[in-house]
Amino acid sequence: MASLTNHCFFIFLLVISSFHSQISAFMKLFYKDCFSFHDCGRNKILQKAIVFMDQPGFNDYKHSLLHTKFISEVSKIVPDVVETIKSSIEQLIKDAEAKHLVVSGIIPIGCLPGFRTMFPDNSRKIQCHKGLNLFATLHNDHLWQALEELRLKYPEVEIIYADYFKAFMAVLCNHEFLGFKTKTLMKVCCGSTDSGPFNFDPHKKCGTEGVVACSDRASHIHWDGFRLTPEDSKNMIDTLFSKNGFVFPEFKFSTNHHTAAAERHRSKVYGRFRDGLRHLLELHANNVVDY
Repeated sequence: MASLTNHCFFIFLLVISSFHSQISAFMKLFYKDCFSFHDCGRNKILQKAIVFMDQPGFNDYKHSLLHTKFISEVSKIVPDVVETIKSSIEQLIKDAEAKHLVVSGIIPIGCLPGFRTMFPDNSRKIQCHKGLNLFATLHNDHLWQALEELRLKYPEVEIIYADYFKAFMAVLCNHEFLGFKTKTLMKVCCGSTDSGPFNFDPHKKCGTEGVVACSDRASHIHWDGFRLTPEDSKNMIDTLFSKNGFVFPEFKFSTNHHTAAAERHRSKVYGRFRDGLRHLLELHANNVVDY
């Protein structure tokens, strides 16, 4: 939990295992620290917090895709996964009195070297897998609808959707300007150079013998088959908060006065939130590469 202002706190929910497991772990931690949800609600802890959910559902799909190998089969679980996300958000609202939530969609998984390796197609090496990206879009569309329903049900709660898909594609389209090399656009930084067009071998994880990290990480988007480099994560967050339609609706950070001073305050809080989120994601990304 990192302080953004005197009246606002930031809680980062990092989805490590399945989303259901992650939210359950958070709830247990919350009970432990607050003794009960009643105490937490009385002290207004989550009412002063921004709860960020980073790609909920991603690991559920990853596990299913790597074991099922049929996109059409995994597509059938999308409604159930999104319903779990929706019910978990509702639990945070009802039981923990959360008032500000940011929920991200999933990135275009058809652009990840791990999935490109496991699902070969006729696309060029620097293109993404269309079928997998359509699958990601299917999930994001369902999630968008679920969030709309929650906004109608809980109008007093701020529920923000962060469009990771569009933000990632924006970085991809502007990769040269951002310092990422075209020749390594779909290659992993930490991988096996003799493992196909993406330098990724599912049987040789980063950090194991014979798998080495590249010397120019900053020019790579992908750290390994399924994770991004810290440099790409930074650019993703900068793109998200560029106020170009990647976050909907825009943050309120409401004040009681519609003045120039109030607008400056809003911009300041917005910037602190962006910088806080970027810092936490970079810390996670650096932990990923620090093996």
